[in-house]
Amino acid sequence: MRRINSEFRTRYISEEGQKLTNRDYFGYVEMDDYACYILADSLDGELQTNSARFVVESLIRSFVEGPSMKTSRLKHYMNQAHKELLKQRGGMHLKASVTMVVTDYKKLCYCYAGNSRFYLIRNARLLLKSTDQSLTQNLLKEDTITLDQAAAHEERNNLYSFLGDRGQPEILVSKKIPLENGDSFALLTRGAWENLREEEFLEISKDATEPEEILEKAEDLILGRQETEEVDNYSLAVTFIDKVYQSPKKKITAKKVLMVAIPVILIIGGVSLGLYLKNRSVKQKEESLEHHLSSGQEYLRYDNYQKASEDYKEAKKLADSLKKKDLSKEADRYQKLSEQIILSDGAMSAGDYKKAQDLYLTARELSKEAGNAGKKYIESQLTQTRDYIDVFDLIEEGQQKEGYGDVKGAVDSYRKARDKAAALYFTDGKEDAMKKQAALEEKLEKDSQKTEAAAAAAKEESQAAKDKEDESKQADEDKAKKEEEEQRELENQQKLNDQKNAIDLENKANELFAEGKYESAITYYKTAQSIYTRLEMTELADGINGKIKAAKTAIKEEKQEAAEDESTGEYGPGASKKKSEK
Repeated sequence: MRRINSEFRTRYISEEGQKLTNRDYFGYVEMDDYACYILADSLDGELQTNSARFVVESLIRSFVEGPSMKTSRLKHYMNQAHKELLKQRGGMHLKASVTMVVTDYKKLCYCYAGNSRFYLIRNARLLLKSTDQSLTQNLLKEDTITLDQAAAHEERNNLYSFLGDRGQPEILVSKKIPLENGDSFALLTRGAWENLREEEFLEISKDATEPEEILEKAEDLILGRQETEEVDNYSLAVTFIDKVYQSPKKKITAKKVLMVAIPVILIIGGVSLGLYLKNRSVKQKEESLEHHLSSGQEYLRYDNYQKASEDYKEAKKLADSLKKKDLSKEADRYQKLSEQIILSDGAMSAGDYKKAQDLYLTARELSKEAGNAGKKYIESQLTQTRDYIDVFDLIEEGQQKEGYGDVKGAVDSYRKARDKAAALYFTDGKEDAMKKQAALEEKLEKDSQKTEAAAAAAKEESQAAKDKEDESKQADEDKAKKEEEEQRELENQQKLNDQKNAIDLENKANELFAEGKYESAITYYKTAQSIYTRLEMTELADGINGKIKAAKTAIKEEKQEAAEDESTGEYGPGASKKKSEK
């Protein structure tokens, strides 16, 4: 009843700043008697898992299961989220800074690990704030640096405690703080408080009547820093406490009446009272059983399976105590269905979509046994898991293509995954696909630049080699030309020598011819002729043919005369004279 008798108004902003994706996460839940508000900031660079979201959902889940403001319980919530974060690593080192505010609508307390901040504002002044668990905060305590320097100090993110730490994180829990009408509190991640000074926050909070006014002015100030500084993910949640819960005056309860009346009644008629109380107890149980069954059915209709599970669990206990087997079986069926859906939703929230799909399929079978209760919700969740799985299948396809070198195909798969996730409002899938696409496109750009540089270098090297080759070729050509000229000159000289030899041989042949040595003359003529022919001096070569013919004719005549002399018997000087006459 506290929630409806108090007035808390919460609004928040959470943006990526100048980063590719937003790694902050805010969540809150307001129950009948308790509420919690949680803001987390991912400290790792993992793409597959949003650590901040995982931590927030884990804390809300633990809180809803057992709401409390006890220090031990709050530390238990935080340690549970820490352990779950460690289990989710899968080779990754997931880390997150987180601040959690819990209230019973009369008081509040906060617990935290890291450097996400909490402010409590009352009467336009900062009544209370958390202290960062960082080296910068220690330096601030020691007065080594000033408050203004702390916001931009290089060690502001050097944390000694956070969830996901390899050791045990130091969980700090505040005392319970009574609330007053008109109070407000805020949660800020590092990207918000390092770009929004405390005095600036108080100034924009001073006259604000709506949380939105503070958020709009805060965002203007934060974005104004972009011109000179890099703005990280920034998140800011503001809660206005318009009315604090006031407990009504205590009334005389039936219990007190009974405490007074029972001794008297026992004296008058103990046995009758006993029977009356027993019958009344049975009647109350039956009424309670009917109420829980009806309430559980109502919660199922509105897809509130946590509450439905609680009602059916209580209904089963009552049915068992009343020995109503049919109603017990009915309550058990609905309880198992509700718990199966809660389990499926948990896997879905944790991002284990294949596991969630299997769990929802089991839930669908349980729904058939329970008269198709929750069937529409289960089918919608199955559709969503299939769509989410399709997104990650596309991302995996892109990774495979990237692995075997199909870069363009990988970029196309990441783009498809991004577009599909955007159409589904699937933030994690969209962020994952965008990061992989951006990383690959950046790699492509770098590879392209390297390729262009390598091509330019290769071209320059090729040109140098070509120039060198041209120089070498020119040198070879010049050398060959020189050698050719020398060879030509040598050949010309040889030709002149051969021509001279041929002329000398022809002249010698002429002398031998004149001396009547025709056989020798022919030999010399032929030798001279072969040289003329080789030198392509056709006219001179052809001119020798006549001389050779003349020599051959002379030889023939000599032979005829010799034959005639032999036949006539003329020998001696007279014969010689005849020869000369002939």
